[in-house]
Amino acid sequence: MPVTPDPSMTEQQRMVAGYTYLSLDPELVAARARAQRLCREFNAVEPEDFTERTRILGELFGNVGDGCWIEPPLRCDYGSNITVGEGTFINLDLVALDTAPITIGSKVAIGPRVTLSAASHPIDPVQRMDELLECALPITIGDYVWIGANVVICPGVTIGPRTVIGAGSVVTQDIPADVVAGGVPCRVIRDITPADRDRYLDRNGPSSGRDFSLPE
Repeated sequence: MPVTPDPSMTEQQRMVAGYTYLSLDPELVAARARAQRLCREFNAVEPEDFTERTRILGELFGNVGDGCWIEPPLRCDYGSNITVGEGTFINLDLVALDTAPITIGSKVAIGPRVTLSAASHPIDPVQRMDELLECALPITIGDYVWIGANVVICPGVTIGPRTVIGAGSVVTQDIPADVVAGGVPCRVIRDITPADRDRYLDRNGPSSGRDFSLPE
């Protein structure tokens, strides 16, 4: 990315591209109001009305895969910068500050009260408070990831496929694929191994004979 943005860029384009921007720009104010309205509608839908939930999510988010399920309440800044893969489950109270793209893969499980914060601010106090500049970096969550309750994922973080993030973690840097990670700040604890699959496999019960192997 060039150090200096194209002067013809709108504040919205600067925001998504990772440059500093003015959040009080009228276009961005209107986009946030749209997201707030759609979140309010989504959170008010009757619990059994899956069709209406799906319709609102399709209007709110940039893309939603088949079979995605999100429990209300849901809050986001714009919604249009969020993409969710197929078969993903997100529990209640998700906060997604999608000032930069937030990409959630397929078959992801996200626990309650998780915060995905692509939003950030300049460290310099004058830029932050007098000039009212903001900035953002994208968040990417790979396929088959499990994120525990009350996790905070910070700007610019990528979590590799099939990884588990322990409850209450604050993820400030990239986490590779196929590991268990946790803590504040979040760090890799160990690799995921075939023993983890066998631990929950009842070979004499109704799940006997099923293929529990993960895709490559």
